[in-house]
Amino acid sequence: MINELLTNTGWITPQIDFLVWLQNLRTATGGIFDDFLLRLTTFGETIVPFAIMCVIYWCFDFKGGIYIFSLNSVCMIIAQFFKISACIYRPWVISDSVHPQPKAFLRAGGYSFPSGHSAMAASSFGGIAYFFRKNIPLCIFLILLVLIVGFSRLYLGVHTPQDVLVGFITGLVFIFLIDFILKKCEKNKNGYLYFALAVNILTVMLLVYACTKGYPMDYYNGKLLANPLNVKYIAVMYGGQSAGLITGAMLCARFFPFNPKEWSMKRRIITGITGVILAVSILNHTQYFWGHMIDFKLAFVITFCASLVLTGLYPFIFTRFKK
Repeated sequence: MINELLTNTGWITPQIDFLVWLQNLRTATGGIFDDFLLRLTTFGETIVPFAIMCVIYWCFDFKGGIYIFSLNSVCMIIAQFFKISACIYRPWVISDSVHPQPKAFLRAGGYSFPSGHSAMAASSFGGIAYFFRKNIPLCIFLILLVLIVGFSRLYLGVHTPQDVLVGFITGLVFIFLIDFILKKCEKNKNGYLYFALAVNILTVMLLVYACTKGYPMDYYNGKLLANPLNVKYIAVMYGGQSAGLITGAMLCARFFPFNPKEWSMKRRIITGITGVILAVSILNHTQYFWGHMIDFKLAFVITFCASLVLTGLYPFIFTRFKK
């Protein structure tokens, strides 16, 4: 039903026309903006937003980091539910008049709706903008960044406007919902732990759903359009990542909260640089592992533990060894 509604000819045709117009613009300008937007679109991927969120969490504002991690994790889990439920193919599958930018095409896997990049940008940078909303220049910059990430997905031809719009809306809805939930958690001694439990249950539901539901088995030129195995791995990655981040952050909030605002700038810089190196290394290695595994349970455990290190173990270590 969702698939039929979103791919209805009268609804999808103007979106395809818009993508073709952007495609013609890309051709007419000789691809002068391609490299710039390919770099900006990475702000909707995992490593850049997570490095920024980690630095906020470790070095600037503990509660702000908890809020942003919670927002991003829940938003990406829900986005995965939408993606594997709708099973909408990429724009070039819907219409052969769409020709995505070659480099973006190679990195665009799985289903199209909603845009994971847009949801990631809206929930991470939008969440930062909301938490630090008193800083107007920062908020304007971050909102523009979110919009540019969404536009880059259209310009590069890898998503339709409906994909980007729903990605944005998903992030926007949870910006307010997670803020409300965490304020309730603060009033209960074990509120954070209950929230972590709820997210882990939601994650298990996602994994069971992803690994047991049926997927379309459509071929184009002898090639499967969307490999169910890859779709399941993406769900496992986001599920393990989200559950690990939330579990670590909530355990930290409950048992050993810290306040980086009280630290010297030198300590913040050392903590941040060391942590970012650790985070990038962990994320790169976990992405390699989940992409080369057959056992979903093992992939989930590795991703969960790696994320738990970033929000739980690493803060525990640097709060215990202050020097």
